Amino acid sequence: MAEDQEKPTTERRVHVLPVELLERIRTYQNDNNIPSEVEAVRRLLSEALQARDTIDDIMKQVRAYFRQDRDLRAMAKEVLSGHILVNRIDIEDSEVRFGMRNGDAGSIKRDGSMKTGSITDDGNVWLREDWPSVPENSATRGWDAPNSKEEEIPF
Repeated sequence: MAEDQEKPTTERRVHVLPVELLERIRTYQNDNNIPSEVEAVRRLLSEALQARDTIDDIMKQVRAYFRQDRDLRAMAKEVLSGHILVNRIDIEDSEVRFGMRNGDAGSIKRDGSMKTGSITDDGNVWLREDWPSVPENSATRGWDAPNSKEEEIPF
């Protein structure tokens, strides 16, 4: 019966923070006209966690959204447009391409195929690799085959 219920989307937590940090949060809240301290903390945490994301992290988010809703424009809006590291989004009828501040880039097509690559300073996106990448010789090696001599078990 409990399994039939959906998981809650929020959870109440109590954290003890230094007064100096609380003052900085309240200043951020006031400077950005955020209605509540809780919302200011949410935004700050979200931005801090997004700042740690890699191209693989963003591609996983894109794939997860696409599995639920195959609308590329909605995915670009919900996943990419608010991401702190995404600085370019190109939307076409059959593909969405995006670039990141660190020079990485990615794309997803209407058929669900995904690629990664890089973006140049002038905004050109160069996509080179399928994502997720398939390890070399993964189809020919068995579970017990080592990748190299260094990975062999010495007994």
